[in-house]
Amino acid sequence: MILYSGGTDSTCVAALLTERSRRLHLLTFYEAATRDSPLPAANVGRLRDRFGEDRFPHSVLSVDALLRRLNCDRYACYLRRHGFFMLSNCGLSSLAWHVRAIVYCLDNGIRRAADGVTRELGHFPGHMDPVLRELKGLYARFGIEYENPVRDWDVPADQRLIDRLIVDRHASEFEPAPEPRSPSRTTGRYLYELGLLPHPNVKGTDLDRSMQHACYPFVLFHIFAFWLYLPFHEYAEYEARMAGLFKEKIQDAARWLDGYKATGRASELAELL
Repeated sequence: MILYSGGTDSTCVAALLTERSRRLHLLTFYEAATRDSPLPAANVGRLRDRFGEDRFPHSVLSVDALLRRLNCDRYACYLRRHGFFMLSNCGLSSLAWHVRAIVYCLDNGIRRAADGVTRELGHFPGHMDPVLRELKGLYARFGIEYENPVRDWDVPADQRLIDRLIVDRHASEFEPAPEPRSPSRTTGRYLYELGLLPHPNVKGTDLDRSMQHACYPFVLFHIFAFWLYLPFHEYAEYEARMAGLFKEKIQDAARWLDGYKATGRASELAELL
């Protein structure tokens, strides 16, 4: 199973995993704020044309009710402990995807899960190593192996510049400079060489925006991260505090999933699906 936005990175993961899996379930998630974002039908079609029509069952699943519960459950208590970090709606959105993905895996007897997380956008909770470790533990609790196959692949130099200027202005401070490697090990180049993309780097282009389901409701989160917190604190402190919040949220999710595994459609979580 692959958490699938249809972007370059998750499509690369889907192509990579055809080498070891005959059938790959692609899951795309939406909520109220992203319901009008393009669905990744074009890249699903490209994968099917290249590797086989029956190899990529694709499901589009709502996480709207689940996200509201993750965000609002015991909100006052969380707000007292974590303050403005509760504006991390993008991280809570991705956590809702993971919870829904685990339910899908339990329902369908799937034991391996993957996504296209890279080292771009290090201010997002779901891109932080401590949070990824907690997520791996959450999947493992239910007998599922969760992996990030392109986590350490190269990011095109021009994309790193765009991220710093527009989205992730602190990116160069978040991660140490990578060791020099061949610039060909990017997800875009891999797909280009397979004939799935017309250019080795389409990130940020009109094609990129049209082919993937994207999440954009993070304006307040960026104001907090880039204007109010990171200019005055070290990234290590930011990461530690964010990881603390998401460790608690993942523990909440684990309890809900325990209930779902035990009682199925009679569980509290089932009402949110």
